[in-house]
Amino acid sequence: MFRAKFDSKEINKVLGNTISYSYGFLKGIDIDQIFFNQRLGEFTADAFGKYIDSRSRVNPQAFHHIYEWNCVGQESSRLFELNVKATKRTIHFIGKFLPSKSIYSGSEDPFTNKATIMENSIEITIEPKNSEVLAFEYEGETVFSMGPILIANPGGDEVAGSFGRAAEDFFSDYFTNALLKPFMKQLETPREFKQSFAAGAKAGSSAGISAGKRYINSVRMVTE
Repeated sequence: MFRAKFDSKEINKVLGNTISYSYGFLKGIDIDQIFFNQRLGEFTADAFGKYIDSRSRVNPQAFHHIYEWNCVGQESSRLFELNVKATKRTIHFIGKFLPSKSIYSGSEDPFTNKATIMENSIEITIEPKNSEVLAFEYEGETVFSMGPILIANPGGDEVAGSFGRAAEDFFSDYFTNALLKPFMKQLETPREFKQSFAAGAKAGSSAGISAGKRYINSVRMVTE
């Protein structure tokens, strides 16, 4: 008869550490989840701005209202911004139009709310300020008017709602397919879990937490 005797304490310890390591890995991800979401939100806001700039340069007639005068497609002249507020479970985007500070040629004051007014096709009335006669340029000619002028569609037909449609295109198509899918693919294989597994079998939860944090922060975020 052949008999063998071995002490299972060591193997039980390794198995226990391995389980603790796995839970620690998930805990590490959870601990840094809010930072991950904030980074993802900021990445999205940056990509959105670049997307709008690019579309604006291609079609300035439709997007001139969301930039300072004669600066269509320039990041420093945007009249819109997208702010980010992240929690562990959600990412909120809060967008708004900014007041214009530049002055159009021939005018004396800035058209402060031009982005909001033109995007929403809000009627405006122009009246003489310091005179009984209103003078302005129209199709290369100087026009004079004795009374107020109603502009039903400021900015033109292409402008109204163009920013909103571009934002919808970005989130429903471009961001999902061109940016988010490659981004999430990087998370499909948690290499950090495998790389630190041997250390986790010895150290347990602490090694798992470290590996989980490295994993959730390993994704490269790049916008062109």
